[in-house]
Amino acid sequence: MQHIYLMRHGESLVNIEHRLTCRKLEGDLTLRGQEQAVQASQWLADKKIRNIIHSPFHRAAQTAHIISQRLNLSLTPHDGLREMDCGDLEGHTNPESWQIWQSVYDRWLQRDWNAVFPGGESFQQAFDRFNLCLQSLESNENVLLVTHGGITNTVVPYLCVNAAALQGNRVLNHTGMVILEPYGDGRYICRAWNQKEHLSGVAC
Repeated sequence: MQHIYLMRHGESLVNIEHRLTCRKLEGDLTLRGQEQAVQASQWLADKKIRNIIHSPFHRAAQTAHIISQRLNLSLTPHDGLREMDCGDLEGHTNPESWQIWQSVYDRWLQRDWNAVFPGGESFQQAFDRFNLCLQSLESNENVLLVTHGGITNTVVPYLCVNAAALQGNRVLNHTGMVILEPYGDGRYICRAWNQKEHLSGVAC
């Protein structure tokens, strides 16, 4: 049975700065983020993963690179795994911008297809490009997708047949994993949300 491991990137500088970085690729991993990626690679070592696909954002690409070196796997970037495009809010750290971001994000959590970030993308657009990436995966091969917390939290529950069970469980730590099993007709069974046992002893 194929398993898809969806993992949030490790902690990055933009997370520490609390800076909205949803369009520019910049944002290196912190030392803690690098260690989180190393720990994740050890947990993934026996999962029979055949490929790693990652968001082009630096924080996701660096996380994927650390894991690929340890598992000796190839890397494939995919734009569909990018973080939600927050448009005009890009680069801001002020409370007013975060309040606007939160208001749109909350609507995405409720599957409001028309909710759009100022100058950015709508939930419909984000859902479609993320889903397109999932649909392009080779069947019967375990794969690791390194992506972001916001896009995963908002899109993935609505692709799962057990979405109702995930409604109150949207926390996703750095390198926390969502494990999906294909169900059919483009839907999935979520077998684990925010799996983080690999982070035992590592701050997350």
